[in-house]
Amino acid sequence: MTKKTQGGPVVPGTKLRAVGEARLPANAGKLTGRLHAAKAPAGGAIDHDLERAIPYLLARAGARMGQAFSKELKPFQLNLTEWRVCVALQHKPHQRLSELASHTSTEPSTLSRVIDGLLQRGLLVRDRSDEDARALALNLTAQGRDLTQRIIPLAQLYERVSLAGLTAAQADALRDMLRSIYDNLAVLDREP
Repeated sequence: MTKKTQGGPVVPGTKLRAVGEARLPANAGKLTGRLHAAKAPAGGAIDHDLERAIPYLLARAGARMGQAFSKELKPFQLNLTEWRVCVALQHKPHQRLSELASHTSTEPSTLSRVIDGLLQRGLLVRDRSDEDARALALNLTAQGRDLTQRIIPLAQLYERVSLAGLTAAQADALRDMLRSIYDNLAVLDREP
């Protein structure tokens, strides 16, 4: 049975509270291994309602928006990852591959293939990095900027539709919460 504390339940075998804990222990990276080894309590199965699970709700909302927006990108001959690269470079030009991987949440190997395709289509160009003259950075071409500018209003429409019924303050709070959730999950990326 899960022990209860003032901040919420403790995951068995850890000192990590599942709710209400602002600081994570140094050994939190071992959490995933411990969870894989965990077994259901002897008294029966653990209930888990997907309709209340934050990871599922985030994934479901993101998948729905991503699928719908991907259909809108087809006439522009872009997929979702290519769009993210273009809009990230429109917002902040002259990014190195590592920066762009972070800003688009794309694996570097996948990103390299996407960038090669965008370079071949004349939407991107490689140039010298502003920070390090020895390094190469990526930038949109005039054609890439034009295409990105044509799609931005559509992306903004999708955001307005997704935020319908929320106040501006709620939307800002949601953005902050999503950033916090993303940052909190970095502990799971660490090697045990």
